Amino acid sequence: MMIRIFLSLIMALSAYSAQKSQDIEIPRTAYKDIYKYYLLEVGKQATVNYVVLRRQSFDTILYIKAEINCPSRYFRQIGYNAKSARNIPANNLTEWYQPAIGTIESDIVSYVCR
Repeated sequence: MMIRIFLSLIMALSAYSAQKSQDIEIPRTAYKDIYKYYLLEVGKQATVNYVVLRRQSFDTILYIKAEINCPSRYFRQIGYNAKSARNIPANNLTEWYQPAIGTIESDIVSYVCR
C-alpha cells in the first residue's frame, strides 16, 4: 500500500515538473549544427518582437536576448549570458541585419514571424 502511494506521488511530481519545463525548440534548416535553440519568452511591441532563447549543446548553455522586426525580417542581438536569462545585460547590441538563409537567426525569424 505504501509503495503504491509512493509511486503515485513520484509519477504526479514528474508529470508536474515535465509541464513546467517545456520550452519550444526552434526547428532548424541546418541539421549539422551541434546546438539546439529553445524559445523561452516572446513579447511584442508594435512591429518588434522581443525573444529570449536558450542555446544548448551537450556541455554548454547560453541565454540570448534578441529583437526581430517581422515586417522587414530583420534581426539584432541585445545580449547574452551563460548563467541565466534574467542576468542578460544589454552589452552586445548589434546593428539590425537581415540574416542569411540557413542560419539560426533566419530560422528564429521564420519561426517567430510565421
